[in-house]
Amino acid sequence: MSVNEMSVTQEQSQKTVPSDQKLSQSESSQTTLYKMSKGTISLMEKRQMYRVIDDGMDATPDNIVDPEYVLMEDTHTHAAFGGRSDKVIKSDIGIKATKSKSKTTVEVAMKVYTTTISLDDIYIDHTKDTGESFTTEEIDLEIAPSAFYMPIQKPVMEYPEEIFVVLKETDTEFLFELPSFSYERGTIEANTVEEQNNYYQYITVGKGRNRKMVTEETQTKECVSQSRHTVATRPKKKNAISFASLWDMHDTYAQLAKIARQEETDEMVMYQSVEPRLLRKKKKIPGEATELKGISYKDICNTPAFLDAVLLTERVLATMQFANAQKKFRGLVQFNPLALDLQYVYTLKPLWTLECNETAGRPITGISFNPRNSNIVAVAHGKFTYAETFNGLISIWCTKNPCVPERLYRFDQPVTAVAFSEKNPNWLACGYHNGDVLILDITSYSIKTVAKSKRDTNPCFEPIWHINWHFIDSIQFVITTCQDGRINRFRSTKTHDFICSPIMRMATVEGQLKGLETAKVCVNVDVPIIRHPAVLCMKWHSEIDHIYFVGTDEGCIYKCSTHYSNQHIEVIRAHAGPVFNMTFSPFMERLLVTCGADNAIRLWLEELDDVIMTLNCPAAVYDVAFCPVNSTVLISVSGNVLSIWDLRRKNHIPCAEYKFPGNVVLNFVKFSKSGDNVFVGDTLGRVHTFHLEDTPIPPFYQHKILDETIKKALCTRPQLLKQLQKIEKYKDRHYK
Repeated sequence: MSVNEMSVTQEQSQKTVPSDQKLSQSESSQTTLYKMSKGTISLMEKRQMYRVIDDGMDATPDNIVDPEYVLMEDTHTHAAFGGRSDKVIKSDIGIKATKSKSKTTVEVAMKVYTTTISLDDIYIDHTKDTGESFTTEEIDLEIAPSAFYMPIQKPVMEYPEEIFVVLKETDTEFLFELPSFSYERGTIEANTVEEQNNYYQYITVGKGRNRKMVTEETQTKECVSQSRHTVATRPKKKNAISFASLWDMHDTYAQLAKIARQEETDEMVMYQSVEPRLLRKKKKIPGEATELKGISYKDICNTPAFLDAVLLTERVLATMQFANAQKKFRGLVQFNPLALDLQYVYTLKPLWTLECNETAGRPITGISFNPRNSNIVAVAHGKFTYAETFNGLISIWCTKNPCVPERLYRFDQPVTAVAFSEKNPNWLACGYHNGDVLILDITSYSIKTVAKSKRDTNPCFEPIWHINWHFIDSIQFVITTCQDGRINRFRSTKTHDFICSPIMRMATVEGQLKGLETAKVCVNVDVPIIRHPAVLCMKWHSEIDHIYFVGTDEGCIYKCSTHYSNQHIEVIRAHAGPVFNMTFSPFMERLLVTCGADNAIRLWLEELDDVIMTLNCPAAVYDVAFCPVNSTVLISVSGNVLSIWDLRRKNHIPCAEYKFPGNVVLNFVKFSKSGDNVFVGDTLGRVHTFHLEDTPIPPFYQHKILDETIKKALCTRPQLLKQLQKIEKYKDRHYK
């Protein structure tokens, strides 16, 4: 009997079925009829509605679908399988039929809701086998179901009221870390961090955010991987011996410094109004090495590299030649203060003399020591008298090489004064005989001008006698004093213009003055022809910034202020002739010492109008200096005599005198910072260096010893001593 003969409809089975064949309807026919009315019955379900009876035997074929594993669409709970035509939100009632030969049960499942998950989001691993293992030893075996069906399981429709969760701490894995750094303000690290923060704010919030970003690199980390096909052989290595001296390392680093180009500001932010420190710098691009071209001496003798090499070589050779003198100068050799044969005789032992053929016979008009490097000395050469005719010359010496100067600058006009800048140690301010002022950069072997005064802004045509650097309202100025009584200040601008502005112009004082008593001037015979005296020296107050003192060729000392440009505060007559120099004591700020053409050195107190002490010399005193380690020791030069004074021991004659041979005039003297060395300049262009020995041990209370010495000198002047005591009591009451 064929299948076609058995596959008949329900209506035909009721009319034309033979007697020996009987179709019986299953118990699930009611459910099937319900599906047929809805139009959702499948072919397999339609076949299950009929039974095949052959000769009284049930010949209905078994269902090929295992009842334990139904189709997924019967119990689907996922939106991916909810592709019905009605597209309802809630799924129909799922009917799960459990078939057996005896009975059929119908279970109605609960309603579930579909989701919106796409089928593409589901990952199915087709490599896994869903079949069960087959063992021949087992008695009740079932063939493994097909992989396209899932076991019948009741979907989870309810959730428990309480869920027990166990939390365990695991190791922390840092995927990205941005540490925070904090440093104390003022340190090097804090300045670096602050600069980085300012730059970050500039490129994110400021005008730097408009910078060109096309050429910028990304922040993606570049990982270099090596495949298994890459085979690299190990390079062969061997040990080698190499030696590099200090000269080789110096030349190497000097060459590298020349190869690297200077940093340039970014063109994108060059014209924006932003602080210079926030501008992004371009990377240094190595340039071509500047090798010395040529093999002859003429080709390389004037190159900076050759001159630097010669300079260092000369320093080394000079150190070997002056080995013992350098030890004394550096303080490596010290005397024993507990020696039994020690005598206080103030001995000056010569170390060396700074002279050369270019400076021979040229009078020294000014000497300045570098504030950052005390080994560097600038010496100005001009003319000492009006009858002399010399050109200007500035020599830069180093105490490590006393044989030859390291720089020589020649000028048409005689140089009258020089002074180093404290802010920029390589800048040297120079004053000339015709009134010009110039700032020189001594790092260059040739003349390199930083700024120079012009005739349209500089009113001075007379010699500049004194020059110094001073800060006024946090601005650095060059202060000059002139022969015509002018005190000017010069300021350098970004355009290299040297702008001059007047501070004050001294006027001749008439009548009786405080201080030194001098003979009255006969007006009928002595007729003054000038109204403005020449300002020969100048000193700033050690405690008050706007107060300064000047000495004139009339022998007067003026106390002035930058706040008043038309009048002075106070004036006293200090000498009967010109005042050549003045200086304050490093241990008592109000004690002033002056020297002049009347062969005298005088000590003054700022609060008193009368002279405290007078030291007489054999000739005009051109310079005087206090010892920086002993408050009562002074040194002066007059004529060709160098005198050493100790106010604590005696003041009527010097403790020691040294005469220089020949027709020479000493016009400069200065102590070193250690107080053991003395520099003396003369009119023959020489700078003598001496080592001071056999001096008393410096006292511990320097100010107290100096104060007692002054009171001892005033023991014969009780009225002046009472004034001094009143001043001290007043200061103790108001300043302590």
